[in-house]
Amino acid sequence: MSTVDASTIAARLFANLRQPDDVQIDLYPQQQAFVATDSPYTAFVAGIGSGKTYAGCYRALRAAQGVIGTRRITTPNLGIITAPTYPMLRDVTARTFLDIADAHIDTFNRSDMTIRLRNGSEILMRTAEHPDRLRGFNASWWYGDEAALYRQDVWRVMVGRLRQFGQRGSAWLTTTPRGRDWLYQLFGTGKDGYELIRAASRDNIYLDPDIVQAWQSEYSGDFARQELLGEFIAHQGLVYEEFSQDRHVVTDRPNGFREVVCGVDWGYANPGVMLVAGMDGDGRLYVLTERYQRQMRIEEWANVALDLRDDYGVSQFVCDPSEPDYIRALQQVGVKATAANNTVMTGIQAVKHRLATETPTAAGDLARLVIHRSCVNLISEFEQYQWRENRDGMQDAPVKANDHAMDALRYLVMAIDAPRRQKLTARTVRYA
Repeated sequence: MSTVDASTIAARLFANLRQPDDVQIDLYPQQQAFVATDSPYTAFVAGIGSGKTYAGCYRALRAAQGVIGTRRITTPNLGIITAPTYPMLRDVTARTFLDIADAHIDTFNRSDMTIRLRNGSEILMRTAEHPDRLRGFNASWWYGDEAALYRQDVWRVMVGRLRQFGQRGSAWLTTTPRGRDWLYQLFGTGKDGYELIRAASRDNIYLDPDIVQAWQSEYSGDFARQELLGEFIAHQGLVYEEFSQDRHVVTDRPNGFREVVCGVDWGYANPGVMLVAGMDGDGRLYVLTERYQRQMRIEEWANVALDLRDDYGVSQFVCDPSEPDYIRALQQVGVKATAANNTVMTGIQAVKHRLATETPTAAGDLARLVIHRSCVNLISEFEQYQWRENRDGMQDAPVKANDHAMDALRYLVMAIDAPRRQKLTARTVRYA
């Protein structure tokens, strides 16, 4: 691995790089270094808002046009672009690529997310939710967006696909880091053949400075180093040490729930979140889907709420009580929305209780709280949500970071479990 000092080498080769005809691209130095590198395996690990996807998609267009870094490759060729989930692929990665490559696109099949360029190259856009479905291709290159939200077997499967024309292909990833995970082990530890290029949010000179200032005022400590500086952070003192992907993450989405609730955490500079969960007849809670997005207006969230209500049969939306006007906005479009119980420690204990207990099934014991594999941001936050130490060294409250999906989860668990506990308590008192 070589860590690139983009401030000293940004101009290397880039001014002379062959750019696809009719495409005018302005990149800042770290993006330039990422596009210019000839390394077969490269990761652009950077803060939020740093233009990672933009640079990754531009590198993909150049590859489809026959250039990776400064090397010529065979065209027409086959390339693959992935994102963690279909909504992220559709709303962010694919949209960015289509904007950049518009003048070069011959056809775009929206139903199977396949693009053919005018030069004959094909690009398959796929999600990384089910790595085994990515087998069977022989591609020249692969671009993985928000790769820290992938499982490591996605990497293992995809590098095995890079063999079109009997030649070794190239892979590049873009992401904000999520702890010292598999991606850190590959790109952050000096491993030969793996090039790491890093950037901070503030390095993106094309980003509105007011947005960066808003993030800097919100984030501090390890979370700021991770989210704004793009550093790999070793998270310690996790709030939900009970959580295990092997035990709590599932690939099935059952039907027939007796109650379906959506937890809502508001955000704009920070992500807004909607989590939909259903409780089955045995009292198990399945988190079925997530919507996790920055810079969405309440009108857009209202439309998302309507879609989730209709798609999943959500009976109520329990919302962060800090924005009563937003709750009223959901109510005005016909959604049943109420203010959530925001008692933090009680909510954490309710979630921990569900994580720690099991319900017997015919196939074996199953945790009373399970999460569908597609909820990649919720899973990621589980593995980063930390306790804060006070001045006496006591861990008495969670750090206000990596907590947007965590808050939404608390709201929906409390909405489902609190009434049941209250009924039990009332019955116990009545018959004591």
